[in-house]
Amino acid sequence: MNINVRMEGGLGDHLLANRFIPAILDKYPQGKIKIFSDTEGNNKSLQMLLDMFKSFYERDGEVINERQNKSFEISTRFGKENYPAHIRNQKSKTLEKMMDCDKFYDLHIDGLNWINHDYDWLRYFYHFPKPHRIFTNQIINDDKYILAHLYSRPNSPYNLNRSYVVKLVDSLSNISKIVIICESKYIEFYRELFTKKNVIFNVTDDIKNIFNLASNCTGFLGIDSGIRYIPYHYGKPTFVFSSYCSENNNVVYSHLIRWLIYRQYVLPINTNIESVINIFSNILSNNAYKLFPEIPSNINNYIVNRELT
Repeated sequence: MNINVRMEGGLGDHLLANRFIPAILDKYPQGKIKIFSDTEGNNKSLQMLLDMFKSFYERDGEVINERQNKSFEISTRFGKENYPAHIRNQKSKTLEKMMDCDKFYDLHIDGLNWINHDYDWLRYFYHFPKPHRIFTNQIINDDKYILAHLYSRPNSPYNLNRSYVVKLVDSLSNISKIVIICESKYIEFYRELFTKKNVIFNVTDDIKNIFNLASNCTGFLGIDSGIRYIPYHYGKPTFVFSSYCSENNNVVYSHLIRWLIYRQYVLPINTNIESVINIFSNILSNNAYKLFPEIPSNINNYIVNRELT
């Protein structure tokens, strides 16, 4: 049975869509899945999925190089808006190829069509499958480190203030080793941290290296970007700063259903640094805090653990 799926957007959107593939295969065990990656010619996300989740995709994927139009106007209850990612903005030949299968699913996360699909998406909403690629070489030869990704690109709406990042990482390095992920062209953003103790820079453009780092970290701290989904695949406590969070655990529903699915791990931009340090100190001391990071201290007062005295 040939099944085609459409994924749209960047790394994060592809990883979010990928979590529904096991649900599709549960419903159709004989299904052979092909990805149509709607990225206007960027093949990085497609190659990452084919490499990291080999057994999911028995058929070669295809990158969609060009949509029908650069802009595509739709009408919603909010009025008219430009929405070029809409599936109706695909060229007719592309649509024909996508529909040339036994079953087609549009896994465009923002479109929310997956809510009405016939597989059990709810069971997999919080499930990120472990990658099929096994790493034999650990990049950081330490038992414990916090992995951080705190800068994306210039003018990104998700970036933190640099002075805040410097103070935050400096404070975190007092409780744990910190491994910072960054692209080589942006490492200058962190120049004030180069000589700090317990701070290691991993300069990489290879997503596989980030999977490797995430598989061994004790926790992740990052901005609202696609990289932050990677530690989810290894069950790591993953905290993210987001402008769509007004206070700890308070996230707008439109983003909870799409991109910020673990509300207990979302922090407002420029959260008080002492609060962030307290969260990671707690997690390092007691695994129960991974479930309830909002509890400021003394979690044993709430989690009754009947240990012998």
